[in-house]
Amino acid sequence: MSPSADSLDFRLDSPDVKNDPYPLLHRLREEDPVHYVEHMDCWLITRYKDIYELYTDPRLTADRRKGYNYQQPPEGSFFRWVDDHGLMALDKKTHSLQRRLIGSGLTPSGVRNIEGKVRDVVDHFAKPLHGRTGVVDIMKEYTTPIPIVVVGHITGVTAPGVDDTQFSELAQAVIRGFFGLVSQEVLLRSEKNYEQLSKWVKDTIAARREKPENDLISYLIDANEGGFSLDDEGIVAQVSSMLAAGTETTSSGGVTCLSTLLDHPDQLERVRADRSLIPQTVNEVLRYAFGGVGGTQRFPLEDFEYKGRKFKKGQLVMLSGGGASHDPEVYENPEAFDIDRNPQGILTFGLGPHYCLGANLARCELANIVDAAMDFLPPGAKVLHDQIEVEELGMFDRQTNCPVDFGGGA
Repeated sequence: MSPSADSLDFRLDSPDVKNDPYPLLHRLREEDPVHYVEHMDCWLITRYKDIYELYTDPRLTADRRKGYNYQQPPEGSFFRWVDDHGLMALDKKTHSLQRRLIGSGLTPSGVRNIEGKVRDVVDHFAKPLHGRTGVVDIMKEYTTPIPIVVVGHITGVTAPGVDDTQFSELAQAVIRGFFGLVSQEVLLRSEKNYEQLSKWVKDTIAARREKPENDLISYLIDANEGGFSLDDEGIVAQVSSMLAAGTETTSSGGVTCLSTLLDHPDQLERVRADRSLIPQTVNEVLRYAFGGVGGTQRFPLEDFEYKGRKFKKGQLVMLSGGGASHDPEVYENPEAFDIDRNPQGILTFGLGPHYCLGANLARCELANIVDAAMDFLPPGAKVLHDQIEVEELGMFDRQTNCPVDFGGGA
């Protein structure tokens, strides 16, 4: 149900809240910024300054095993390995070493070194869309296959006999299991697809041991950072996670950038005429269109009081992405999409020691996706919102297509 005029009772998974969370988030920031959500037994934080502060509060952890409702995945499963050995589960020193080991090629300078390859991939999928008419699904034909080819190039992993779209959809099915608060069906599907994804990674590891190449797997086989290294099981899990996360982020992010611009044609035309506006446009889309009422999950390591509210050890604390990015104390007139804003300090990729490793690569891909699209999206093109399909995952939904009317059809 949606919140009534005199009450802040609501369900995070209600259609009203998921479809338009911002009126509710505005009320929460004004009336109850540290809000107890009874049906989930969790705290929802909606003010930017509080979210910023709690991201790096040492009394909170990202390790979901510390949650008092945690259910241990089956022994031998992908999610069990992630929970026991993944980045979120490591001590501070090992976490830092592993991040440096995995993320060395994803720094700003590292991404600049591969930007030409990123653009080649984007142009490959943009080329067939030039001169098209009628309705085009830009998610299926454009933003979905791009990231799997890019991340495949970085890691060295390919999927023999499987086209790019199928590979991407499989990888995306894996990452949905990480969303949190999803159905058991989504978790089982994620685990099943991981088995196939990990097989391709294992095959690549075996091939690179025989013949190293210039890719991440070849590097990780022999890499050592401060005495820390990954065994084959660790390489499989980390690279599979990278394939899955990098695919989902850019597929959905690319289509969000383009659909937001298509819904604001005056600003799209400004970008088309002046491509130097693209980086700040991507920043504004990341602020304006990413993050609903929910967000990043944290768990208290001890009982403590915050802003007069008592957090219990292991209780879920949720940092609202939409709450932070639409806070009028930080962003003037936040419900307006304004490419001149060039917002700073956005928390879409997180903050602190768990800041997204792939943020630099994602920004590079999104900028190139927007740039290339300016050359094939005809003036007047419109998103057919009534034909968009959505997969229900639980508290979160995921858009699965983006039909755009290019005009000129019969």
